[in-house]
Amino acid sequence: MEVSLICTVYNEGESLRQLIESILEQDRRPDEAVFVDGGSTDQTTEILQEYTDRHDFMQFEVEDGANIAEGRNTAIEAAENDYIVGTDGGCVLDPGWCAAMEQVFKQGNKALSGLWRPSSTNLFEFVQGEIRGRYVREGDVPDNWAPSSRSIGFTRQVWKDAGTYPEHLYTGEDAKFNTNVREAGYEWHVVRDAYVAWEMRPTWKAYWNQFQTYGEGDARAGNMFDYPGKVLGVSKVFWRTAATWTGVLGLVFSIVHPLSLAASAAGFGAQLVFKAGALQSSISEEGLRAAPYWLGLVLIGSLAHFTGYYKERINQIVDGGVRN
Repeated sequence: MEVSLICTVYNEGESLRQLIESILEQDRRPDEAVFVDGGSTDQTTEILQEYTDRHDFMQFEVEDGANIAEGRNTAIEAAENDYIVGTDGGCVLDPGWCAAMEQVFKQGNKALSGLWRPSSTNLFEFVQGEIRGRYVREGDVPDNWAPSSRSIGFTRQVWKDAGTYPEHLYTGEDAKFNTNVREAGYEWHVVRDAYVAWEMRPTWKAYWNQFQTYGEGDARAGNMFDYPGKVLGVSKVFWRTAATWTGVLGLVFSIVHPLSLAASAAGFGAQLVFKAGALQSSISEEGLRAAPYWLGLVLIGSLAHFTGYYKERINQIVDGGVRN
């Protein structure tokens, strides 16, 4: 079995060497590694050129202005093999990652969901990682859990049957692809010993921008009810949006009636309760000083996603492009 690794990058100069070195240090190195750069303005392409000059199994292309979905499709089209594993810039692969993926491919599975763990260098990033990835890091996911494309595997036929990565989406493309894979008749299979480490956002502004972009992507993808992550059988996007609406409207109407603050507390409180496990694990590791970070990160993430979602929905209405 021959396996191709694909990866999209954009201005990854500060972390790219760590990613490539982790590929080179795999217990079972991929037979091919295809990188697509979206038009970086830092040293990313120079680093890629340096490594591809030294290693014949590596290649890269530059697609100026390509979004992540376009970059992934370009990489898959350029790959020579029918078994594909994928990761993203800003990640570092565990040494056994590719071997674990290959083993599950050999068992006959065609759509593989690798796992990931957050990577942090300070308290802000650590708490962020607990909120975003504690349950994934601990392997607390069902056997058919849909992956992030930072740790994923599939056959070329699965990719084709799912309609390839949706290029009209600049974020949320992997969630839509995951749904399309299932609708094409395939089931995701979790590979519990295939981990990558994923860097957390270094600043509050970067964190806000990330979640706002996620919201915009969910609006474009029509993920309000179709998002693969579910709570009680209903999309997490719906639950998060409904809770944020309750919180925001409660604050607005509290000007007229103070009792509306109870609704606001219920809306925002529901999101805090949902992330209470991250508070517990953060305090267990870092003490009470982690609590203010947890509170701010949960609420800011929700408000940023909400803002991005409805900003994009308004744009769709103005453009006459409402999707659902």
